[in-house]
Amino acid sequence: MEKITVIPLKKNLSLFFSLVFIMLAIANANSQTVKYDSVTKKKYILVDVQKTYERIANQGYGSLEVYEFLGNYYYENNNPKKSKLYFDKLFGNYSLSQISPKSKERYQVMSK
Repeated sequence: MEKITVIPLKKNLSLFFSLVFIMLAIANANSQTVKYDSVTKKKYILVDVQKTYERIANQGYGSLEVYEFLGNYYYENNNPKKSKLYFDKLFGNYSLSQISPKSKERYQVMSK
């Protein structure tokens, strides 16, 4: 008769769960990057505000803040065509009293 060796179940389960845990940790590390605030240790994500505002403006839901942000953003990043586009929308749709002095100054510089 053959002799059957029985390995205790406790060792098998601990080995199995250890391997599963290691595999999950490796898979999770490759698929996701989690950022934490260094002070509060809370998770956060980065949002590209410029792209979000541009999408909003292109869908026709632009506002004073959106046009002003985009105009100033493109002005600071040396893209005068896009900056002028959003400044034109800003100054065409809103009164001068609503627009910030910084935007007025930049628009005047671009119009020269």
